[in-house]
Amino acid sequence: MIECPSCGHQHRPGTLFCSECGVYLLTGGPLRTEPLPESDLPASRADPWESGDQAQIAEAQAETLIFIIPPSGRQLALPTDGEAVLGRLDATRGVFPNIDLTPEGGLEGGVSRRHARIHKQKAQCFIEDLGSANGTFLNGQRLTPYLPHPLHDSDELQLGRVRIRVTMK
Repeated sequence: MIECPSCGHQHRPGTLFCSECGVYLLTGGPLRTEPLPESDLPASRADPWESGDQAQIAEAQAETLIFIIPPSGRQLALPTDGEAVLGRLDATRGVFPNIDLTPEGGLEGGVSRRHARIHKQKAQCFIEDLGSANGTFLNGQRLTPYLPHPLHDSDELQLGRVRIRVTMK
């Protein structure tokens, strides 16, 4: 049995969070994001939107941003305030991202607690890597940390090994 370090409640082995107080249970697993081998990260390729149709891009910018997370097919919309942090929940450290990728294998896939930020500026959405251990990739290109990059319909994000498809509706 695993004892919660905060409230003392007993849990079965393999339990990640205390059902009583929500604290992360120390199960001997990694408490930080482990760097992935370079072979698991995508090779860089050209940005398909670099020479895109400006009318199509403007139309996509005015629509709602939806994230589709395969293989579960979970769909999430950008919050109404136009900003979201993507990462992994960690109640013991007070990290509560708007979009928690733990259920999609975030810990095993190399997603940091505060991995990336998506924000809306006027009608355009941007993605920004927050200095993550395993990087954020947009259409196969690694993003420079803390430098916003525009998002478009049909873009593919990759946080560590977790892939997310972006659609505009």
